Amino acid sequence: MSLPFEDPVLIFASVMALILIAPLFARKLKLPEIVGLIVAGIVVGPYGFGILARDDTIQLLGTVGLLFIMFLAGLEIDLNQVRRKKSYTVIFGFLTFLIPLGLGTAMGVWIFGMNIWASVLLASMFSSHTLLTFPVVGKLGLAKASAVTTAIGGTIITDTLALLLLAVIASATQGEIDSAFWIRLFLLMTVYVVAALFLIPLIGRWFFRKVDSDENSEFVFVIALTFASAYLAHVAGLEPIIGAFLAGLTLNSLIPERSLLMTRIHFSGDAIFIPFFLLSVGMLVDVSLLFTATEAWVVLAGMVIVALAAKYLAALLSGKLLKYSKDHSNLIFGLSVNQAAATLAAVLVGYDIGLFDETIITGTIIMIAVTCFVGSIVTERSGRKVALQKEQAHFDTNFTAHRILIPIKERVGAKELLDISFLLREKSSSEPLYPIKVIEEEGGESEEMVAAAEKTLAHSVVRTLAAGVPVIPITTVDVNVSAGLLRSIRGNRITMVVLGWDGTVSAKTRVFGRYIDTVIERTSQMVMINRNVAPINTTGRIVVVLPPLAHRDIGFNELIATIKTLANQAGTSLLFLSTKETYENTVDFIKKTRPSVQVAFDTYSTWKMVSFKVDEVIEDDDWLILMSVRKGEIAWQPTLDRMPAVMAHKFQKVNFSVIFTPTERRKSVQIAENTSFLTSVFTPRRMLFNVETEDVQGLIYKLLGTHFSEHSPIHNRLATLIYKISQEEPVELVEDVVLLHTYVPYLSETLTFLGISKNSLNVPLASGKPHVVIILLDPVGQDPASHLRALADIANLIRLPGIVDVLKSALDFEELVERITVLSSEQPPK
Repeated sequence: MSLPFEDPVLIFASVMALILIAPLFARKLKLPEIVGLIVAGIVVGPYGFGILARDDTIQLLGTVGLLFIMFLAGLEIDLNQVRRKKSYTVIFGFLTFLIPLGLGTAMGVWIFGMNIWASVLLASMFSSHTLLTFPVVGKLGLAKASAVTTAIGGTIITDTLALLLLAVIASATQGEIDSAFWIRLFLLMTVYVVAALFLIPLIGRWFFRKVDSDENSEFVFVIALTFASAYLAHVAGLEPIIGAFLAGLTLNSLIPERSLLMTRIHFSGDAIFIPFFLLSVGMLVDVSLLFTATEAWVVLAGMVIVALAAKYLAALLSGKLLKYSKDHSNLIFGLSVNQAAATLAAVLVGYDIGLFDETIITGTIIMIAVTCFVGSIVTERSGRKVALQKEQAHFDTNFTAHRILIPIKERVGAKELLDISFLLREKSSSEPLYPIKVIEEEGGESEEMVAAAEKTLAHSVVRTLAAGVPVIPITTVDVNVSAGLLRSIRGNRITMVVLGWDGTVSAKTRVFGRYIDTVIERTSQMVMINRNVAPINTTGRIVVVLPPLAHRDIGFNELIATIKTLANQAGTSLLFLSTKETYENTVDFIKKTRPSVQVAFDTYSTWKMVSFKVDEVIEDDDWLILMSVRKGEIAWQPTLDRMPAVMAHKFQKVNFSVIFTPTERRKSVQIAENTSFLTSVFTPRRMLFNVETEDVQGLIYKLLGTHFSEHSPIHNRLATLIYKISQEEPVELVEDVVLLHTYVPYLSETLTFLGISKNSLNVPLASGKPHVVIILLDPVGQDPASHLRALADIANLIRLPGIVDVLKSALDFEELVERITVLSSEQPPK
């Protein structure tokens, strides 16, 4: 068998084996997976053992991977955040372009002795960068974080400017710069960008609305559109990565984050194409160049130092100006320091036109390897810290996550209800969805009907799991549909019901129909009734109609939080229609309620004229939502019951929903479930109460001894590790309580320990003298999101008012459960 491999089957098998094995080794060594793939490329590449050649196939798939990264960056960016913080992107974009350009030009002229054209071209290589580590922040759930949005936007600015500079220098050295050059350059760019921003969403919305397709066809359509956009960017004189980013940006609102289509896009990118790109980057690195002449070392060292220093300075200065924390600034640095695609384009052009020699190419290749390694490490470490802060920021949200019940009649219409439920489900939620099929009792036919119902639900379960959402299907037999739903709502502590409706009202029914009306009248939970005529993902804006006195309704605050979550996840703006009084009393509250969404307001004169006002503002791609309340509530009036039928008939071309507000407020922490959480996470045998010690090391030793055999190798290694964490990086949840958490390679399940000391413990970095220690251990390789959710759950419990005193005074587990139950019942609703 000759090297490099030539058989295409063997080449592909080898690459897939590397994609599997390299990340596993990297995790074993506590390195980012990206580093493992790049190192694997070095080892098997033409400058390593020569097992694989960087041939046309590798380059093709590598290019696809790079375009996938940029496409995902545009697809996952938070457009609402971009609109609110356009200046952040501009500031970082110009800083990360100008600072490396200045330092690089100075080095080229004064240290390397280059002419001005060569120096500027060299400097442009430092200004550009590649979002190589974006998949890391995606896995940590930070794709829409403010710092990440700033870094992505800045990338497009600096890469565009660097590539334009490249085009100008290449033409200038060949004497081709004239007025026609500038007109051609900027005219093509302008035409392309305007056409992309206008045509791509237009084509996308037409396809999703008019073409009868499944997720496979939708995936092929999206990828074809993305790569066509990338190619046309190249034709217009831009790099294909700009086109891929614009495609993602313009398709952003058409592809919900929680959808089967998004899952397939992520799978194909994360599992195949992006790893191909990382391997191809590693194959460029020639380690033997490190053993070349002294002159090469000077160039190499200079390029690496300037690349790292310039990008760090740009990230640091941007962080100061934009008031980001140190971890956020480091995250921006980790994303923006990586040199790859645009850098290679610049150095090859410089070499072809005679401005660079082999020494600069050597320095560039090593610089790419070093910056990618540093970027991966920094992004992984700072990203985890930012992700933890982000999870802890959710502790102060006004409401707990919705527990959503979705009654399914038939397979037809179930897809739309599930898509709506995906959007209603908060990103930080660990709650499953509850699709339900109720069978009415009909004697001996029940078993056959149950089997048919389970078959109907199976499609919803598969779709939900494919979107990465946990699901608990329910099949129940009852005297009628209403009774079955009411029993399931009570039994599963449901907080929201999402129902389908055909938009018709018969003379025999009061509002929606017998079983829907019964559910509304006999529940206190939020109920959402939906009449869908177009795919939810094609929504351009959500128009919310608020009835008079809406702001006085007990469930109004929760309604606003729910609708803003819906709009944020759908990537749409909001328009609220209300009376002048409601507007004046709610405008500030609506604007400040999280999550952040672009919001506009308009008023109607009288409730009788509201449908005419809606007719003035409604557009074909809007989603109309009417707030309603149950009879007896402050905002209720007889005409409110007739309004759903009026609007459903009048606005037949748009999606229409009616949301009934809850009649009881949900509390700000999971008070109703604190006891069950305590018993499910803190196992009594891994808890120690009233321990007489001031030595945190001794308490850790005893705590771990409740699960591991004392003096065993595992017990001793863990005790040493946890003690080190207590001295160097404890997490202080509140005063008197510290959390020590880490990943452990030889665990198969999550373990939680709780230790309470009579005396204050010696934890030097704590602000006070803690008495309570919580240890959270997760297996290495577990999804970081699961680890962060566990941290969030623990902190939610600890932040229950009065809980610390309860913990410190409890003598055993039974007393702790009893006192938490009493404490929970004493907490007033917020």
